[in-house]
Amino acid sequence: MKSWISTLGVTLSLSLPALDAAIADDLSRVGDEIAAEAARVRVGVAPFEAAGPSGVAVPDFATLLADLLGTRGVRRIVGPEQLGVPATAQIEASAIRAWAAAAAVDGVVVGRTTRLGSRFSIDVQLLSATSGAVVDSYIAEIARSDQVTSAIAKLADQVIEGVLGLVDRAAPSAAVLNPSLGVFDSSTRISIKSATLEATEVNGNRRLVFSGDVHVVQGDITMTSNRLTADYPKGTSEPSRLVAQGSVRVVQGNQEARCDSGTFQRAEKLLVCCGHAELRDGASRVRGKCIEFDLGNQTVRVEDATVNLIPEPSDDGSGKSGG
Repeated sequence: MKSWISTLGVTLSLSLPALDAAIADDLSRVGDEIAAEAARVRVGVAPFEAAGPSGVAVPDFATLLADLLGTRGVRRIVGPEQLGVPATAQIEASAIRAWAAAAAVDGVVVGRTTRLGSRFSIDVQLLSATSGAVVDSYIAEIARSDQVTSAIAKLADQVIEGVLGLVDRAAPSAAVLNPSLGVFDSSTRISIKSATLEATEVNGNRRLVFSGDVHVVQGDITMTSNRLTADYPKGTSEPSRLVAQGSVRVVQGNQEARCDSGTFQRAEKLLVCCGHAELRDGASRVRGKCIEFDLGNQTVRVEDATVNLIPEPSDDGSGKSGG
């Protein structure tokens, strides 16, 4: 296993550091402010040009930026591997227009990471899909390994705001995503927030591990847990599988599922909750070893089921069920 983001020192085995409480609270607040608008954003992230002493590794901050954009509920992200373009900070406008058209995005992010001793300076530009011109520039300075996550998360929020400006100028009355797409639809963006974040890579397959008050939203479904692992197949910027652990709670409308661990296969729209699994619908309860939710077909399968159906009280307030 190798670290997806190398640390500021020599080792490549250390994953992303945890955020301290103050930084996590600040990022959560900023994330809440842009979450409602992020569903209108479509952006491509090109690989960043690397500059530094010969033979010295420079982290892949472009891939991290793409993945953190994915946790903000962005509508469409085309990451460095998917975009398939060279790592350079100087791009002809015609090339940007061609890349953006092929990727179906509103803006393209290019950048350069410069290593200066143990420090990193990241210079990022957002370019318009229609003109190829620079819309805005952003800079992140990283002096210590514990600053990586907060610095790139801030870049992600700046990029979202920049692309929103492009979208608003191009189509002031543009609508947000149609809510009829359905719950956990594979075309609907997933928004993930947590107190801490770690990231690793194995053979090109990336893994993000969120810990501490994890909050996931997609469509009208909300999932909370103590820990969440998101697996990203090689060349993608969206998770194919989510594994939640510890006090898992999934809520949709009046229905609520609780369990010790839950696994969501995004393409199959399949959610499996195991360990003290319980489905609540109003006052009724269904308990079992595992509860399997086929979200595409809207069906539920319970292993070793115990059902406790409680009738709704009558309208006269007597507490007796209606006849």
